[in-house]
Amino acid sequence: EIERDQFQVNMFKPVLLSVVFGAAGTSAIRPAHSWDTLGTMAFFHSCNESGPFSDRALDTITKFPLVTIEKGQGFHDTDCTKYGADFSPCAEQKIIQQCADVKKRNSSIATVFYYNAVLSWYFYHMDIVMQKRPDWQLNDSKTHKAVLAPGDRTFNPPKRGMLVFDHAVPALRDYWKSVCINATATGFVDGCFSDSSQPNTHGTQGHLNAADEAAFEAGKVQTMSELTQFFGGTPGKPYAGSDGLLIGKTVTQEGINAVQIEMFKAGEAEILELMQGAKQGYLVQAHAAVTTTPSKAGCNDLEAMTDVIAAFLIGAGDDSYFGSGLWISPGIEDIEQRWCPELFERPIGAPLADAVKTGQVYHRAFATGTNVSFDVSTNKGTINWSG
Repeated sequence: EIERDQFQVNMFKPVLLSVVFGAAGTSAIRPAHSWDTLGTMAFFHSCNESGPFSDRALDTITKFPLVTIEKGQGFHDTDCTKYGADFSPCAEQKIIQQCADVKKRNSSIATVFYYNAVLSWYFYHMDIVMQKRPDWQLNDSKTHKAVLAPGDRTFNPPKRGMLVFDHAVPALRDYWKSVCINATATGFVDGCFSDSSQPNTHGTQGHLNAADEAAFEAGKVQTMSELTQFFGGTPGKPYAGSDGLLIGKTVTQEGINAVQIEMFKAGEAEILELMQGAKQGYLVQAHAAVTTTPSKAGCNDLEAMTDVIAAFLIGAGDDSYFGSGLWISPGIEDIEQRWCPELFERPIGAPLADAVKTGQVYHRAFATGTNVSFDVSTNKGTINWSG
């Protein structure tokens, strides 16, 4: 069993950011990626609200080369001492421990720590810190009171809303970055998922005048830029050469070189967004929208999975990954239906060229002889496997 005291780092005080950004400031690894099969370019992103994933669940999760643990990990488990924490709440430690359990199975898997760039979620210990630091809280430009913003109802946000990190404040930026940096310092985390890091999320613009909004958004970009540099990357440039990763939300946002398209569907708009990210050289995760059949039913509906995977393969680049499933896993069936051997373990090979659109149909050929087509008039995909 992994020793809990291996990651008794203080995640809740700002670190002195003496790291030379762009230098080897972290032992984080970049995720493995190859065109051999869909499974070698796939990712897992979810959490288990009841506590650590079971061994059976990990049997599937650790097939993926890239794993993100969502914010709700262990939400219903109130005993933080299990995770080596003498404080509560402790979502940070729960996420790190789950990453550690993944690494115990396979240390070559790249693991990602979820947190939000805007919302101070109440089950993170970060929120205890924020409650004590009014100078770090985003204030309404007119009332000068703390902004309380709404969150994803899937995760039971308080009706009154949650505090917002004010990235216009340098000390807050340092603190927010330190949580990610300290997570990677455990050796069990290779990067961070920066949710809501794109402009104008959770209604913040409605609370700010033009000057305050500009300062807040510029601060957010600076925060993301410095963490991207911490992982050896250059904001707005190709992901190649990075160690570890900071995942943003849109291919057009500033400060990042990796992104998740979290509502990816079998459609031309999503293909074009993926193509844009690939053309920019970004690491791009395409996650089947949680409202669609591929994420709800997974391998139980191979036709729907084929459609969205065909769309992915039409637009994918050298650092593109496909994933599906719900943000909160309801059980082992949900975990296991994310990995379909019929689709994830068959040969693909590197693309021979970019996709070509003829009429309403995209076509793309791959080195093993696998061929993919996608009809944008019907949003149906076809994969003719080579083996």
